[in-house]
Amino acid sequence: MRYTTARLICAVLGFSFASGVYAQNKDGLREKLSSNDRSFIMQATNGGMAEIELSRIAAQNGVQADVKAFAQRLVEDHGKAGKELEAISAKLGAAPPKPMAEQQGDMKRFAELKGEKLDQAYVERMVRDHKGTIALFEKQAKSGDSQELKQFASKTLPVLKEHLKMVLALAEKKK
Repeated sequence: MRYTTARLICAVLGFSFASGVYAQNKDGLREKLSSNDRSFIMQATNGGMAEIELSRIAAQNGVQADVKAFAQRLVEDHGKAGKELEAISAKLGAAPPKPMAEQQGDMKRFAELKGEKLDQAYVERMVRDHKGTIALFEKQAKSGDSQELKQFASKTLPVLKEHLKMVLALAEKKK
């Protein structure tokens, strides 16, 4: 009996220790990915997916060649950045965010627009979105917790700023 009790105590302590290590590993992962970093991943991913889809619609249904060319460039650039962010997120243990209902409604509204109205709405939306995206990426580059996400944001900022410059030029032509 004494021997069985000692084995039982050792087994319980062993399981307790093992579960403590497991919890510590989980906590270590959480520390790696703060709520600010998770928020950045969600916002950057959802924003990028929305811009890609809106750009596909504009490239397909727009009428002005310069707007269509800009839209195609955004599909390529944001697609590349999205894949890179997805790889970093997976490495850090973040589940990919799901598209938000608001974005799906936006896609439907944009898909109903045609010609000049689509071009105008697209350019206005890209100006607004890129200003917000640049602010998001600047914040992450400056004060993010994950080094990898900070580097990603810093590396992506020049491309986003170039997009804003390009779309502001398109908006100026429309005046």
